[in-house]
Amino acid sequence: MITAADLAQAVAPAFAELSQAGEPTRPVLGVELVEADGPIQVERGDVVLAVGVRTLDDALEVVGKARDAAALVLRRSWADRDEVRRRCADHGLPLLAIPDEAPWSPVMAMLRKTLEAAQTGRSPEPADDLYSDLFDMADKVGALLGAPVTVEDAASRVLAYSTGQEDVDQARMSTIVGRRVPREVRNHFRSVGVFRHLARSDEPLFVPAANPGTRPRYVIPVRAGGEWLGSIWAVVDEPPRTTRSGELRAAVDVIALYLLRLRAQTELHRQTQLDHVRTALRGDTTDRPDWLGPEPWRVAALIGPEGLGIEARAELWVILARRHGWRQPVVVDLDGLLYAVLSDSSGPGSTAWFTDLVRAESGHSPTVGLRLGSAVETLAELIRSRTEAAELSTVELTGRRRAVAAVEDCWPELVLARALAGLAGMPLVSPVARLTAPEADATLLATLEAVVDHWGEVGRAARVLGVHPNTVRYRLARLSEACPLDLDDPAQRLAVRLELARARADAANG
Repeated sequence: MITAADLAQAVAPAFAELSQAGEPTRPVLGVELVEADGPIQVERGDVVLAVGVRTLDDALEVVGKARDAAALVLRRSWADRDEVRRRCADHGLPLLAIPDEAPWSPVMAMLRKTLEAAQTGRSPEPADDLYSDLFDMADKVGALLGAPVTVEDAASRVLAYSTGQEDVDQARMSTIVGRRVPREVRNHFRSVGVFRHLARSDEPLFVPAANPGTRPRYVIPVRAGGEWLGSIWAVVDEPPRTTRSGELRAAVDVIALYLLRLRAQTELHRQTQLDHVRTALRGDTTDRPDWLGPEPWRVAALIGPEGLGIEARAELWVILARRHGWRQPVVVDLDGLLYAVLSDSSGPGSTAWFTDLVRAESGHSPTVGLRLGSAVETLAELIRSRTEAAELSTVELTGRRRAVAAVEDCWPELVLARALAGLAGMPLVSPVARLTAPEADATLLATLEAVVDHWGEVGRAARVLGVHPNTVRYRLARLSEACPLDLDDPAQRLAVRLELARARADAANG
């Protein structure tokens, strides 16, 4: 496990140093850049770099929103304020300080490289070099066009940007700080057909200003083998005229190669993580993975949507979770079922958050649901929680349809299902078998079931059957001849109930 103190110790003080230690058990899983005056979504495991803090109130608000993070990084002038340090101490939030004059981008890059090296125990992976190379290529393209540029993937996430972004418009600054094009800007570009053009064409496109506060853009598609991988966006006032179009084309081809390599490495990392999740769910590991949140944990079986293969369903669940803020959903297929591993925390990835999400989604998609195994405290118990979730996903729940069902609420149905599974394929051995014969009176079987279910109370059984109590008494007299039973014997009563359930299941299955 890597902590904020480990991270601070590994980097030079010129980049960041530990200003105040917090809870020593908070693992660091990633580095995120947030804008102080914008919406802040923080997950456990994030090292949060707070950009744009201008007042003490800004700093204290960021501390509050990042209270569950792995660490908070502020400029020295704010990290040294007593009020900030006290608020961080109240939340157990580790605080890192960087020099006031330090640019944010190299600090972020260094922290990410250091974290990767610490997590793997070896030198940074080639992906780090790819990001560095992309920044270099952004500078090269910017020089060729005479304009500041960003390199983005097909999902409008910013991968790199050139130096000299000081005089660009607010939309571009928000894009760089948030590492994603703002929604309203994306909507504008989509409305004028920019993304449709990028998906279909290799030709650059000049996009006029969206409004008086946004400058025009020169957009270059990045493609390889006919596939759209991303784009280069330059802030210009008019279409650029360059005499070095050959160099520009070569630079775009190099960026396409980098995006292909980056996607391949990202997919490899994703598959590696999924394999780790499967190993944990099979009970084959004793080392706590970094992707696990705070215990207790629950394994949830994901139901629906219907009519799709398991890979498509997994992709839809991941998209749904990410859309609502869970940046790295722990969703994996195993033995033909789809599972999510949830933690006992607040916010994205927690049991409470995910169950609320599924309940809301089930209002639009009735086939969507969630089945929760027991909460467990150790890795060895994850397999038990998974088994319970899998069993519950096959159980027909009584009463109204439940979008979300947990084992502690549905244990009677689960116990009955387990008992019936043990009886599967075995003939009925009790006198109940006589009531299932083709020539038998079906009303006697229903009457016996109602009487057993209501502990022999004739009035309640009659209401369930929709008949007069005397009718039930008459049928019981016939039952004593056709199916002699001692319902005062608890063992016989339990055995009869199981045989009745078996009979009903056999009838339903034809």
